[in-house]
Amino acid sequence: MIKAQTSMIVYLSSRITLLMLVMMLCWLCVSKYGYEFALDDSAAHYLYYDAQQVQTQQPDLPIRDEFKLITRSHAQLPDEVVQAWRAGHLPINEVSLLQHSGLDTYVLPWQQPNSNASPLFVLHFFNQQDTLPITPWLVLLLATFSLFALYIVIRSTFKINKQINSLTEFVNTNKQPGDISKFKEFSAFYEALKLSRQAEHLAQQRERLLSTFLSHEVRTPLTQIQHGIARLQQLDDLPLEAVEVLVTLEQAQYRLRDTSSAVLALWQQAAIEKQQIDIKTVIKRVAVRFDCEHFQIALKLCPHEVILALHIPLCELLLTQAIENSQQHGQSPLTIELTADALTLHNTKTTQAHSTSGTGLGTVLIQQICTRLDWHHKIISTEQDYTLTIKFKALF
Repeated sequence: MIKAQTSMIVYLSSRITLLMLVMMLCWLCVSKYGYEFALDDSAAHYLYYDAQQVQTQQPDLPIRDEFKLITRSHAQLPDEVVQAWRAGHLPINEVSLLQHSGLDTYVLPWQQPNSNASPLFVLHFFNQQDTLPITPWLVLLLATFSLFALYIVIRSTFKINKQINSLTEFVNTNKQPGDISKFKEFSAFYEALKLSRQAEHLAQQRERLLSTFLSHEVRTPLTQIQHGIARLQQLDDLPLEAVEVLVTLEQAQYRLRDTSSAVLALWQQAAIEKQQIDIKTVIKRVAVRFDCEHFQIALKLCPHEVILALHIPLCELLLTQAIENSQQHGQSPLTIELTADALTLHNTKTTQAHSTSGTGLGTVLIQQICTRLDWHHKIISTEQDYTLTIKFKALF
């Protein structure tokens, strides 16, 4: 049976809203009770109202019922009220509360300003048994709803924590939980993670296919070419012109082999094998291939060894692309400067150089190789100069 899913926001807000609605309803009931029995200090309003009504309508006094008494005569007042009046405990035009014999008596001695007439006494009576104190009700209401709120918080936390644990288990083990997540947010994350895992699986399959392709479909013919060149070099009756061709083919074969190894390492998601080696030897070996009469390379290498963890085919491909980019953007000579923490290639631009920021395939390969080797590169191309700086750390 598939459980209905809901949003985490709806899940929490619905419970909190329901709790608040019930609390408001209970509060209205307590407020109504307090209002009816004058527990909210509304007694003063009714005392003043009755005094003004008597002053305006001039009815016959006394006015008496089980709830109130209005009179000017001290003889009609309860003894405790007379005693409080004579003792000066009942200020004129102020409401006072007297408690006696289980009764709460609100007393208002009313007298108009600048009047010498005897004051009008307005009394309201409340039985203490019928007017329970409101404080215990408020404390009980607060305690009850605090428990309800605590229950909702604990249960919601438990439910969310359970879903988070299931999600964590799925992330760590890739094992789909038995129950579908109750919350839409987690369910969407499940689906996104599943798609990501599927994409990762497809990428691994492509990696294996590429590895197989490079290992068999490329390296096998390269090996055959290498053997063929070696056999030709052993022949004594080759024409002199063929020697130069064989050397060119041999160099091309070596470069194609190293390039395929570098591309394979660049494509693989797993960690590549590196060797601790002096990068100066790699720079010299690559620079020799390009240093010629038409494009000269000046090396300014650090006098000390610069030992780095290198993947040699990747490093050679990086240097090859960097030098070729320098040829495209500038003119001879190219200066390659090596320090303990950086490699800089710099040359001046020709008047025929294309105005480009270097967004071609060579630049893309440089960026990807630097990322693979945990290096950082920076290209500065102005109207006069082209400079490529490679730091041997990820932070520049």
